Amino acid sequence: MIRIEHVEKSYGKRPVLKDVSLEVPTGSVTVIIGPSGSGKTTFLRTINFLGPADKGTLQLDEEPIIDMKRASKKEILHVRRNTAMVFQLYNLFSNMTVLQNVMEGLVTVQKMAKKEAREKAIACLQQVGMAEYLNAYPIQLSGGQQQRCAIARALIKNPKLLLCDEPTGALDSKTSRDILILLEKINEKYGTTMLIVTHNNAIKNMVHKVIIVKDGRH
Repeated sequence: MIRIEHVEKSYGKRPVLKDVSLEVPTGSVTVIIGPSGSGKTTFLRTINFLGPADKGTLQLDEEPIIDMKRASKKEILHVRRNTAMVFQLYNLFSNMTVLQNVMEGLVTVQKMAKKEAREKAIACLQQVGMAEYLNAYPIQLSGGQQQRCAIARALIKNPKLLLCDEPTGALDSKTSRDILILLEKINEKYGTTMLIVTHNNAIKNMVHKVIIVKDGRH
């Protein structure tokens, strides 16, 4: 169980998150739905410390509770190693191939040998249907293919929690559905715990839990 409790966040004097608490059961897919400006993305970014919270606690499974405002560098690194994020606009390195994008974190952050990282990356790309595009560059791919590459890059970390920020927001309806089905299959096969922020109401019937956020509350 991932527990996030009493999270608050303001930009200047404007409150964005107002005492938000959420539990994400291990192995589940939980989705956060709400209008633009409701605080969904801000909440997601506080979980892996891409944006600091003003208040709140985080607990990954049965590990010690982390004070999100006063977290140490060691605690932040630990959370980032155990979470992975998929962004709306993919955030791939344009000067790297698909294979290099997926390998990058293993080689530079985890200091894994390139041969082992390559093997893991190829296996992960096969899982998301991208094995034939190993040597392609992001500019040569469709939006859906880029998102599949981004998902592989996140999954290769074997995260305790996969965070998805509008993973279909830049895609057409058919490609969006393909990506949602892919995430559903990954969850079913590997039991990956997912927290997904989206405007896409089609996802409601594909997940275990739906949270509606409005004006910084749910």
